[in-house]
Amino acid sequence: MPNTDWNDFIKDITWFIKPNDKVTLSESLSGYTAFSLSKTFIDRYPALSKLLLKARVTNVTVNDDHYQLLGWTNKRGKSFGWLAKPPASEINKPLCKDHRLLLEYFGGITERWHEKNGSWLLNLNSALTNDAAAEGFQGLETYIDDICSDNDSKSTVNPSEYIAFAFEANGNMTLYHKDNSSVIMIAPDHCFDYLHPYEGYPEYTIYRIDDCPDFVAWVETVAKQQLERMSD
Repeated sequence: MPNTDWNDFIKDITWFIKPNDKVTLSESLSGYTAFSLSKTFIDRYPALSKLLLKARVTNVTVNDDHYQLLGWTNKRGKSFGWLAKPPASEINKPLCKDHRLLLEYFGGITERWHEKNGSWLLNLNSALTNDAAAEGFQGLETYIDDICSDNDSKSTVNPSEYIAFAFEANGNMTLYHKDNSSVIMIAPDHCFDYLHPYEGYPEYTIYRIDDCPDFVAWVETVAKQQLERMSD
């Protein structure tokens, strides 16, 4: 039987599969079968837990890379979803405890299909994965220092205290503080109406995200956005 989620995914994300790629798909499973979420995870991530358990889950292998295809359907019968990494088996990075907990059960997002405008995942190359997570500002330190200098201010945020976990194609990125998980966004190129400049920083440098104090809030907001789509 054709896997309709996979077919919808490759029709929307046409560049993902190359002509010589070897693709293997498992049978599609319910989220209740595919995910064995702990009480700790459910209590910490209630919206994400609800979302994962509502998913159709297909294990996908592309050459030697492994993924989980998570699909949902809205009221009009249109599918949408994520191509996620499997849970991380080993983490050798200084991630915060909430990120580590997340990765025990959900490996993060690499692609989406039938994405909706307004999603915090829009135009991201990846979000939440162990592979992409990285310390610091990823080369944007000089840019931020220069913009601050042009505006008679000085950058006071220490890049080494932050982990970047969500990466937009245009260079914008979202990060959390290693100790308290507070979230900032570096956005040299944006038109978002839910950002406000970090105290003492000019526009197009470092921002706070409205109603998003920390890493868990960011994850839960993304999950709630997906849950709301089921009612579209």
